[in-house]
Amino acid sequence: MCKTLLTRVSLAALVATVAGCSSTPPPPPAPTVEKNFKTVASQFMTSDATRSQGTVVDQGMFYPKETFSLSYRYCSASPEQATQDIEQFYQLAKKTCKANSGTMINQENDAWCVLHPNTAEETPVFSARITSTDLWADVCPTGPFVTMRVIENKDVDQAAWIDGAKQLGYQPFSVHRKIVPSSQSQAALFNEEETPAPEQEPWTEETGFIATHVGETVCMYKKTKDEAYGVTYKGKIQSVKDNRVSVLATEKLKGDIRVAPEMDQLPWYKEAVIEADARSWFICN
Repeated sequence: MCKTLLTRVSLAALVATVAGCSSTPPPPPAPTVEKNFKTVASQFMTSDATRSQGTVVDQGMFYPKETFSLSYRYCSASPEQATQDIEQFYQLAKKTCKANSGTMINQENDAWCVLHPNTAEETPVFSARITSTDLWADVCPTGPFVTMRVIENKDVDQAAWIDGAKQLGYQPFSVHRKIVPSSQSQAALFNEEETPAPEQEPWTEETGFIATHVGETVCMYKKTKDEAYGVTYKGKIQSVKDNRVSVLATEKLKGDIRVAPEMDQLPWYKEAVIEADARSWFICN
């Protein structure tokens, strides 16, 4: 009886051993698809030796700029690299949009990933824009100056996100908005020239802060048709009356300091007063 029991135990152990050796290990979990385009874009910006030498710009201190918008600029190694980067960035945008079950539509200023495109229920997911320009050729001896911009936020409620997206360029569906046909080359999807800011800025939380905080440091960007870069005036608020802000400007800087690669000072008076609508100014350091 003992021999029979021993045989049964040995046989069970053998079966368990054979089963353990022959069983197939479970497959590794499938890699998660990144749905956050800011993460994808940031990885792209730093994955190349040339691109990684750039810098984040256009980071405002107030909603919605700080919350939603990320702009990154660098000097490309050559015109060919700039062209290649534009293509790769666009393909990343399409891939990420697909991961979000969205569709890319190409508005006048940006390519937007949206849900329910061209319907009353259309909802923006994120925006991608990349441009190359020779505007700052004096600081980019090797190739075009390239700008990448992402507008996205997955951490706020839907109403706040859509409101912020509108302020940053998203045009909700209507019979009047302009869409770049998908049949056009992708160069048309990302404007080759920077779009100038509207002459009349909307009233925002930042504007309200400016209109109520005498002594705050503010800036104003101005550009005429004859200027390549435009200039930024910087100073402190002296007084506010009827939403007209009087600023004691003490600095004049080259270009729009929110996106310029360098803070180059230009000749300016020791101090001069500039008065303008509160919406003409923005908070700066």
